[in-house]
Amino acid sequence: MRLLEIIISEQDKAEIEALLNEDQIIEKWFFAIDNHQVTLKVLTQGEYATELLLALEKQFKKYRVVIYPVEGTLPKVSPPEEKEDEKIKIGKFFTISKEELYNDIDQPVNLTVNFILMVILSSFVAGIGILKDNIAIIIGAMVIAPFLGPNMSMAFGTTLGDWPIIKKSILTGISATLVALFISILWGFFAEEVNFIAKDAKIEYQDILLALICGFAGVISIVSGQGPTLVGVMVAAALLPPLMRVGLLVGGGNYSDAFNSFLIFSTNIICLNIAGIITFYLAGIRPGRWWEKERAKKKTRNAFILWSLALTLLIITVILIRAIEE
Repeated sequence: MRLLEIIISEQDKAEIEALLNEDQIIEKWFFAIDNHQVTLKVLTQGEYATELLLALEKQFKKYRVVIYPVEGTLPKVSPPEEKEDEKIKIGKFFTISKEELYNDIDQPVNLTVNFILMVILSSFVAGIGILKDNIAIIIGAMVIAPFLGPNMSMAFGTTLGDWPIIKKSILTGISATLVALFISILWGFFAEEVNFIAKDAKIEYQDILLALICGFAGVISIVSGQGPTLVGVMVAAALLPPLMRVGLLVGGGNYSDAFNSFLIFSTNIICLNIAGIITFYLAGIRPGRWWEKERAKKKTRNAFILWSLALTLLIITVILIRAIEE
């Protein structure tokens, strides 16, 4: 459930009342406030909250909405009765609004001191796990590493055609990658045990499929409000361990194995973005106004083509490497 607190001009009160679908609303309250504005509080299910927010964005220019997630109410809310002639409807699979997604996706990719500290700490944890060949430590590093956020955010921004989010995601992702690479290369230069670390297995086609599946699972867990599921995606779509191996092996002078780890890291980045764009698009994530939709559609198409070309180039590289080895 969601509680929407809508602040709007007093002259638009009748218009917004007409906009509400009484069958979808659990309860509503009107309050008068200063400056000829009124506050409308609407308690409703999450699915209708998304529809209402989209309608507000299309119909009104000046308004403010505050969204509160509701854990429960008393008395208990009964589910709406199904009409006899109502057919089974397969709707979009997201349960939280686009506005809530903005907050959930945008916040983790702010390039703050805390973000950089998490990258540094997770890099050291991953490096220790790699050098000790300890899977549990490596998994711990993947869970605390904030590497998944920038890719999910970039796919979200691309689908909306929101350049500020895209730019922030690129900047944050590149910064995190450079920090991890700097630490690992410097570490590999001085560490004597680098030549004995467990190398990444040669990249297989199953790795590409796995990265795509993880991307789909990651976005679905975000749009359905199942945040804890992301932990599993972080572990499966490994980004930090192969990146740390790249740096460690480069520092130790083992460029061949470093290139293989880089291919795995690149595969996961490309596939996460492709899956993210597809899933956000199918989930109906769109800007509210028609001219923004056209711009977003163009950016989504261009980004999908670029990522697909990158994936094609990567597959060709893998094929060539196999041919040379044979």
